[in-house]
Amino acid sequence: MTIELDPKVAVAQARADAARARLSATIGALQHKASPQTMAQDVADTFKERGREAVAVAVDTAKRQPVPVGVGVGLLGLFLARGPIAKLIRRATGSKSES
Repeated sequence: MTIELDPKVAVAQARADAARARLSATIGALQHKASPQTMAQDVADTFKERGREAVAVAVDTAKRQPVPVGVGVGLLGLFLARGPIAKLIRRATGSKSES
């Protein structure tokens, strides 16, 4: 026993099936985008890209203005080495008060 459907009902059923399939695909895509692994990879890719851009800008600036960049790098080096430099100065001057 076969039930014949009205053509309008068959078309509506086909549209509903197609919409259900699209919705299912959309949900799958959203679940993939929201997964922790995908989010972590996106963040890592963004950091890599921004890092490359920052390095490129720094290199370009150093090429255009080598003296100010050199002075800045030198001062940064002195700042980072301030502890060992202070110890050397204390040792050279014979000061006994070390912190």
